[in-house]
Amino acid sequence: MGLEYDLRQEQVIHLNLTEFTEVEIGASVRATIEKMRRESHNCAFITDKGKLVGIFTDRDILLRVVDRAENWDRPIETVMTPKPYSVNSTDSANAALNLMNEKHVRNVPVLDSNGTVIGNLTHYAVVKYLADRFPESVYNLPPEPDRVVRNRDGA
Repeated sequence: MGLEYDLRQEQVIHLNLTEFTEVEIGASVRATIEKMRRESHNCAFITDKGKLVGIFTDRDILLRVVDRAENWDRPIETVMTPKPYSVNSTDSANAALNLMNEKHVRNVPVLDSNGTVIGNLTHYAVVKYLADRFPESVYNLPPEPDRVVRNRDGA
């Protein structure tokens, strides 16, 4: 079978979903950004009693916070993106990738059957999946595959 078949069969839950920060609604923008920075994540999922209500990304910081000092101490829900696109943990990796591509999003919350956030699907998770599936092809690529050496090194 091929890669396309595997992506249709593979459930999202089997990919690396660890790259996210979770913040409860009502937290300040400043506290959210500090937590994102501390955890080295580019997005935060905003929850209300464990249920996803919004997403706040590095792009939101650039567009809604950086040049607006008044937003730093406001509640995060004033600058987050409400009702973000999400996928269920049992959805196929292929369906999730299609969503990411069609909606032009880099972070997709993954929810369990109760609607609780359990992870973040990113392009990095997909690349890792591919690298694990095709280690010889991926790990043996030169750093710059299009670069041609004019002179041989060594003796």
